[in-house]
Order: sequence, then C-alpha cells, then structure tokens
Amino acid sequence: MSRRLALWAILLLALLLPPGYYAWCMYWPQTLPAAGVTLPLRLGSSTAQAVTDLEHSGLLPYPQVFRLALLLAGKPSLQAGLYQFHGLLSQAELLRRLIHGQSTPLFLRVIPGWRLQDVYAEMAKDAPYLDLHGLPPAALAARQLPSLGVGSVSAEGCLYPDSYRYVPGESALSVLHRAAVRMQRQLARLWSDRAPGLPLQNPYQALILASVVEKEGASADQQARIAAVFLNRLRLGMPLQSDPTVIYAMGDRYQGALTAADMRFPSPYNTYLHKGLPPTPIAMPGYSSIAAVLHPARSDDLYFIAKGKQYFYTQHYTVHLQQIRRYLQGKPGASHAATP
Repeated sequence: MSRRLALWAILLLALLLPPGYYAWCMYWPQTLPAAGVTLPLRLGSSTAQAVTDLEHSGLLPYPQVFRLALLLAGKPSLQAGLYQFHGLLSQAELLRRLIHGQSTPLFLRVIPGWRLQDVYAEMAKDAPYLDLHGLPPAALAARQLPSLGVGSVSAEGCLYPDSYRYVPGESALSVLHRAAVRMQRQLARLWSDRAPGLPLQNPYQALILASVVEKEGASADQQARIAAVFLNRLRLGMPLQSDPTVIYAMGDRYQGALTAADMRFPSPYNTYLHKGLPPTPIAMPGYSSIAAVLHPARSDDLYFIAKGKQYFYTQHYTVHLQQIRRYLQGKPGASHAATP
C-alpha cells in the first residue's frame, strides 16, 4: 500500500511540477537594476526579434518559458514602443504590457512659428527613435508630402503645429505626412467658413498670410487686428512691409537686428520691395493665426507698431509717425511693422 501511495505521489508531483515551474518563472518578480531598464521595440520587428531584444536586455531570466507563454497566448503581436521598467517585474506583467502596448509616449513637436528646418533639427536632436532613412532634404520635401494646392512648391508652412505621437522605428516621413494632412484638413475647414470679401484667392494664400501674422509674434488676441492691417493693405495694393519676411529672405545672413540696408535685401520674399504676398509661407502658422486671417477684426487700420506686448494701430500715416516717435525711437528692442 505504501509503495502504491509513493507511486501516486511521484505521479502527482510529475504532473504538478511543470505547471508549478511555469507559474514560478512567469509570476515570481525579478528585481531590476536601480536605474531601471529601457527597451525600444521598433516598428516592424518580428516577435522573434523582439524576444531576442528582451533577452539581451536582461528582462527574460527564463526566455524559453516566455516563448511558451507566447505560444499558449496564441502568438499575440508585441506592440512597438519605448518601454521603461523599474522595481519588481514578472515575466507575466512584462508580457501583458507588451501585448497592450503600455509604453512611454514619444512625440514629435511642431511649434507655431517654426520653419521646416526647425522641424528637421528637432527630429535630428530630440527624436532619436524616429527612422530618418528616406527623409528627403527640406528643399525637396514638398514632392513627398500632400500638396496644399495652388502654388505649393515648398513644404514650408505645410505642417500643422501640434505634438505627433510615434513609436520607435516609425518613418519620420510618415509623421510629417500626418502633420501635412492635418494642416490640409484644418485649412480647408477654416477656409470654407471664412469671412466674406477677403482679398485672398485660395486657401494657400491664406496660409501664406497666416505665416506672416504668426511670425509677427503677437498674442492670439492681437492677431486678428494685425491680419486686418495686412488684408487692408492687400486690398489697396500697398506692400505688406512686414519685417519677418525680410528676416526669412535673409536666412543665415540675419544677425538679430534689421538695418535700413536689410530692408532692400533683394528677394521675392521681401515685402518692402514687392507688393502682394510672399511666394510661399515663411513658417508653420498655428490655428489662431489662420483663424485670424480668415476672420480678421473689423478695422480700417493700415499701420501698427509693437512696443513689447503693447500694440498701437492707426489708419493714418501721420498718426503712425507720431506713434513711432512717442513709443519707439531711441528705445532698445522696439519694433515696428507695416510702415510705408
């Protein structure tokens, strides 16, 4: 009898040992290094490659058991993402987080007023997990991004300012494509609801003017009135005479302060020399600047000056000169815009 009981005990132990070992391997937490473990799982990586990466990172003390767990779970996909683990971690918890994609969010920022070169610099500096292969030079980006319509020969201004989430290994071009589509949709929606009588022929012209308004650097509550000044000038055939267009035209030649000679800098972007709009946007305009152009303030003003955060407007040139003498002349850091 005792021999039979011993055999049954051995058999029971044999039956319980594998699942017990499996449960112990999967659910007993391991203590991670004090600094934690960061692991990027790249978009497009196979499950086998992901498991290999996990093993090399030290997160899988029992890799064969983890592979068995994947098999028992029906071979689910492991979501791409940047994973950060700290403290105690079991292989079961690790698997759960990978299946559900519970990773650290990664974002590419596009800031209102940025130029395309600023977005490229952001990708190179602060988006290390983006795949930059196949990304065209900024000057050729318009060929691979959605067109914004008539005159859209440049990708300048075509990206809607926002934060765009991505995962490691995602193509940088695909993220820019999302930003360009977002700008298309927002611009089309705002254009369809624009105020009547605007001296703009198409949404692209609205985008160009919005970029100029954006670069004037005013707060959202001033942008509609600044837009009204520029639109009034367009109606009368007056040059816009906006300093940011000269700065854009000068590029790296700009040294931080415009001189009288700079105002004669030869470029189609120089709105002191050329009437009408610049050929393309000069920056990425945000929602408020686009809305300001398409719903400007009701105003007959043709001039404005800025003293810090204060703005002074007028429709009369003599008053404008008085405002310059009173608020700007001899004061460091003062600026003016839209002067004849």
